[in-house]
Formats: sequence, C-alpha cells, structure tokens
Amino acid sequence: MQRLVLASFGLVIAIASADSPADQPSASELARHAMTHPGDATRGKQLFDDERTTRCLACHQVGRSGGTVGPDLSKIGGKFDRIHLIESLLEPSRQIVQGYQTSVVLTTSGEIHSGVITREDKQSVLLNDSAGKQWKIARGDIESIKPSSTSTMPDNLAKELSKQQFTDLIAYLETLRTGVGDKFGSATRGPIQIPDGYQIQTLVTGLSGATAMEVLDDGRVLVCEQDGHLRVVKDGQLLEQPMLTLDVEHHWERGLIGVTVHPDFPATNWLYVCYVAKQPFTHHRVSRFRVRGDVADRSSEDILLRGDDQSQFGGNVPAGHQGGAVHFGPDRKLYVSIGEQTAKQPAQNMKALQGKILCLMEDGSIPPDNPFVGQTEGKYRAIWALGCRNPYTFAIDRSTGRMLINDVGGKFEEINPGIAGSNYGWPDIDHGPTDRHGYTGPIHHYREASIAGGDFAPDTAGTELAGRYLFADFVHGWIHSIDARNGGPAETFASGLRRPVDLRFSADGALYVLLRNAWVVDDKFQRDSGSLLRISRR
Repeated sequence: MQRLVLASFGLVIAIASADSPADQPSASELARHAMTHPGDATRGKQLFDDERTTRCLACHQVGRSGGTVGPDLSKIGGKFDRIHLIESLLEPSRQIVQGYQTSVVLTTSGEIHSGVITREDKQSVLLNDSAGKQWKIARGDIESIKPSSTSTMPDNLAKELSKQQFTDLIAYLETLRTGVGDKFGSATRGPIQIPDGYQIQTLVTGLSGATAMEVLDDGRVLVCEQDGHLRVVKDGQLLEQPMLTLDVEHHWERGLIGVTVHPDFPATNWLYVCYVAKQPFTHHRVSRFRVRGDVADRSSEDILLRGDDQSQFGGNVPAGHQGGAVHFGPDRKLYVSIGEQTAKQPAQNMKALQGKILCLMEDGSIPPDNPFVGQTEGKYRAIWALGCRNPYTFAIDRSTGRMLINDVGGKFEEINPGIAGSNYGWPDIDHGPTDRHGYTGPIHHYREASIAGGDFAPDTAGTELAGRYLFADFVHGWIHSIDARNGGPAETFASGLRRPVDLRFSADGALYVLLRNAWVVDDKFQRDSGSLLRISRR
C-alpha cells in the first residue's frame, strides 16, 4: 500500500494505491472540480473512515474517534472554507497549523525520524510520524532536532484520487462543524457556482482579516489586512514582504480598511490608504506614501486627513461601522467613505466626519466646489454627502464618473447613487425606498444582510456584464449584478463564496474577489482564513 499524507492544516490522509484511477487528473484539475462541484459528503465520509482505503482516523480525531498525530478535525469545516480545504490536500506545506510543525530527529546511531513532537521532557521526546506510529526517543540517543518547513506528507498527496473522490472528501470535510455560531456568513459551504463560459482560479490563500483591495493597471493586486499589513500579489503570487506595515487600532472593524493609488501611478508613485490610528486618540486617518517597486517608504507618510476622536460619539459598538473605502474618480479627486461607528446621529452632524462621503484633492486639500464648503469649517469642508450608516465600499465608473455606494443595512441593504450634496437619510429614515423631500433613495435594496464590495464592469468584461454593477454580500456569499444606471432587479453572477468583502475588475475584464472568511476582530477571530480569487471568461 502506498500512503499519502495531507497536512496543510495538519490534515493527514493515507490513500491506498489499489484505487488509483487509470487517467489521473492534475492537481489543478482536482482543484477546479472540487471548487465548482458539490461532491457527496456521505461517500467522502466513507472514504475518510475506510481503513482499507485511508488511514485518516489513525492521525485525526473527529468527535470521539481517531488519533492525535494531526489536529482535531471536528470543526475544520467551520474554520476553513472549501478553498483552503482544497489547498490543504494539494499543497500540504503551504500552511501548517501551529503546534503541528514537522521536526526531524537524528539519533546518535544514524536513524532519522520525521514527524510531529507531541511531548518532550528532559528524559525523552515523543514523536508521532505520518503513519500514526509513536517513537519515544531518549535524550541521550538524540544527535539533533531540526524543524522542517515541509509537511510530513509528500506534495503529490492526492495522486491516488479521482476527481470525484477528491471532491467527495472535500464535501465531507466541509460538514465538520459544530453547527453553533454558524452566522454572519460562516455557514456558507458547497461549490462556488459561476456562469457557463467562465472559469475561477484561486490566486492566494492564508490572508488574515482581509478588508479591501485595489487592482493596479500593471497587474499587481494590493490587499489590506486589518492588522496593518498591505500585501502585494504579483504574478499570481503573494509576496512575503508587505508593501507597507502600519501601527493601527486593531479591534472589531478598526484597522487598515482602504487602499488605492494615484491616477497616474506608477509615474506618480503615491499610494493612498485609510486606516484607524491609535494616537493621540482613536481616529480615521487618510495618508499617502511614496512607493518604490513593491515597497512603500514608511517615512514618507503624508497625512492628508485626521478624523474625529471616536470616543466623542459613542455607539453601541463604537469599533463597528468604520467604512474606509478610498477611490479616485475620473475628476482626479479622492473620495473616502466613513461609517457612523454605530452611533447613528453623527451621520447628520456637519461637525462630524462619521457617516459621510468625503472628497479631497490628491494632496489632501479641500476642493473649492465641495457642496458644503460655505456651511462648514476646517476639515469638515471635505464632506461631500451625508446620512450614511456604514458605506463599507463604493465604486466609481472610470468612463462616466458615476458613483454607487454600498451602505450596510438598516432594515435593508442599499446601493445609493453618489451625488454631491446628497443626504441618504440615516438615521432620520431607515434604509429602503423613500420619497421624502430632501433625501436621496437607493437604486437597489434588499433585506438586511451585509452588502460588501462592488465595482462597475468594464467593456472588456464582455457583453453579458458590460454596463452592469456587480456587488457582493458578506452574509449570503453571492455576487449579484444590476443595471449600473437604473438599478432594478438583480441577477446572480456567483454564489457559494464564504464571506466576500471586496471585488474589483482588472483592465482585461477579469473579476478579482476578496474573501475574508472571518467575522470581526475579537477573541474568536480566525487568522489566515482569507483568499483572493480570479473569475474570467474562458
């Protein structure tokens, strides 16, 4: 029997070579099939449990059964989505769970043992290998112990599986969850469904607390991690070194929450970010930095806008509803969205930046034609529109300048037209259609969930999408589209995405989708669970 060991998240699976299919699919074919096909969880469990075919339970515990070489998998489907589960089987060394790293023990007699050290003291070391065998090695017999970045299983771990077997196994692993706390999008599972004629690719996994992104014209993708790291995806790979690392207030929805670049980038090499700073008080900050290559000069920070002291406004969860999106319009002005931090009334207060859309020049100065320049003073002259609840994202059509704002509900999720001087009503009126004088209503709305990223489809996206606005919902896990001018009924473009937070089109018409797969930053926050996908026409 040939054994294969799967251990990215410590997932260790031994598969009998007797079941090898005659025409073995490649790893990429296995991944595509498992990502877009449902699989049979019952058959997957049989494969997982069958000692004649696998030795999964020799290494992993599920419920009260199994071994302890690898992590307890009883809740693995709740912690990690299908994308990460697929990677754990196909690229076992990409991510290894803390506490299950491989160690290589060389004895004085020349024997080499590789596995996970489960216990050690002054007298001995207890090591479990990938076959489930325990080795108790006396300290006096050990020549050296060295860590290894390679998992205990070979990289060709799935070569004995058919596409259907592989997909069935993934479907079973997805079911391993408690069923408790499956809310705010965490219960999304199953295949990712996209229209015929499109293909989907996983570019990056292991992102921590992803919040926002920007797709650059040169093909790079910048991804905000909430803890202050701005990551770079280049040529389909996540660079090890962040472009920028900031000291941020990192709690609930605060942190690094918005990014864009100068309209002439990279000729004019300014990077723009919105983040929540700690000092001298908790506040939004909009800054720009000089970029050289793939790294920003931290010392070049030019603070364009210092927001208000959040402690002055309260709110039932003051660290929530932070907004934070930043984008340039074709007018070369910088637009910024700020949430009302669950405090409601600041959204109508013209001496607060909370609950507003702001507009600045590229150097942080106030545009003289901003709609409230004559009614406000100082930084509040940057207010461009008001009455927002949590405008988590917005997008601006490069060709027409039309802005659409995704404002998280209320009773409804709203997509509002971005119009200078508009008041969208919160909290004087709840979300949803309105004909009240003085307020601007949405072009599209739906029952409360959590609207997230949105973008205008360029002509290069094809005739099916051109002229439409695509938007994602964090809770439902889908991407819908509406007519970008008139709104109206929505059409489903994709579903089965666990907790999407942002989406952006590239110049060639491909749609990049950022998945967070984590709730807010609290004591239950799940690190390393986010990913970046690319959906394109075949």
